[in-house]
Amino acid sequence: MKNKTKEELMLLHIGSYKNTILEMINNNTNSLVDDDIMSLVRKPPLDSMDVIQNKFLSMAKKNKVIINNDELIKMVDNYRSQVIKIGEKIKNIRIKGLTKKIESIKIKDNEIIKINKKDFTSINKEIKKLIKEKVSDALEKEIISKMELLFSKDIDVIAKDKIIKEMSKYLKKNYLSQLLESLDIKILVKDTTLINNSKEQAERYIYSLNNSRLLNEID
Repeated sequence: MKNKTKEELMLLHIGSYKNTILEMINNNTNSLVDDDIMSLVRKPPLDSMDVIQNKFLSMAKKNKVIINNDELIKMVDNYRSQVIKIGEKIKNIRIKGLTKKIESIKIKDNEIIKINKKDFTSINKEIKKLIKEKVSDALEKEIISKMELLFSKDIDVIAKDKIIKEMSKYLKKNYLSQLLESLDIKILVKDTTLINNSKEQAERYIYSLNNSRLLNEID
């Protein structure tokens, strides 16, 4: 350390600061995807918490129809599996976008790394578009197009058609809309957390910069 110049020490200090921010971005994004976004589609711990399954069963009961619950569970599980596959792609979009911003910053003197709301705009737009498209596609392929499999051959056709029509409408509108609204909230919370954490890290950086014996004593 004694042989290093002040400039070299500053570069190490700045590099450590940037790496800490990049690590925060990775941890924040992994938590957003694995804990928050995936919780919206992952199978709940109790069947009573399964929104799609319960909607089907409620509608069947209302129309005095028995549906194949085993087939329903299979369909819903396949839908979830399809959506969960995009988890790594979501991480890549967010981490890559934010990392590009951080690495483009040239820190001089007492400058700090600032992460602002606007930095998330294009990233979140891309993520939400991806999720909406994947959820819509998975709902259509794994559930809506296969609803005929839930009913026996001797079922009342009118009741069957009514359930299929209403469930298709529910999945395409209400369910999708509610999921996307929940997604907006979860993303906003994690974005805000990352912004606040970056501010705290900036304060630590400035404090250590101003109070470092090595940086202040070497000429």
